[in-house]
Amino acid sequence: MKQALAVLMTCAFTIGAAVPAFAAPERSAKATDRFANAVPMETMSRSRSDAADAAAEVPGAAGILIEALRYRGRTAKQLGLPTQLWCADFMNFVFRSAGGKGTQSRAARSFLKYGKKLDGPRVGAIVIFSRKGPETGHVGIVRGTDGQGNPIVVSGNSGPTVRQSTYPKHKVLAYVMPPDYVLDDIAKAARAAALR
Repeated sequence: MKQALAVLMTCAFTIGAAVPAFAAPERSAKATDRFANAVPMETMSRSRSDAADAAAEVPGAAGILIEALRYRGRTAKQLGLPTQLWCADFMNFVFRSAGGKGTQSRAARSFLKYGKKLDGPRVGAIVIFSRKGPETGHVGIVRGTDGQGNPIVVSGNSGPTVRQSTYPKHKVLAYVMPPDYVLDDIAKAARAAALR
């Protein structure tokens, strides 16, 4: 009898301890409220090869993005570029290194007239941002977007180095896909490098 009572008490205790976890959905909802505003930092490709696959929809765009990613963490001095206002210099450097031709201008806004304007961000596209003043700007290559549609960009002169940063979408002047002949040149250069 004592043994049956002990088993019954153990079962009752176990059920009593387990019931609040199932019977209190309000508590579990409150516990997850702190994560309600959490948004993934990057809704984009996580690796170089994944980003290249996304950019491969436009021939040559993958080459531009991959080339830009190669230089993350480098300074203007390490790349042999001017050390002041060098985002456009970096873009032109990336195009040359990938086998294409950029604008050959030191002005970020020179990329506004370079290629075909797009209606939104595309992986491998060029993005031009406004800065203070009508003639200033910033330029980089789109790697993806965050949860709010802000472009994640690989660019030079982003701090002291080439780095990936998220920029506010309201600062975007334009998204531009390089001209077809440039993308073709970059795709040809990539194929030639792969054959070596």
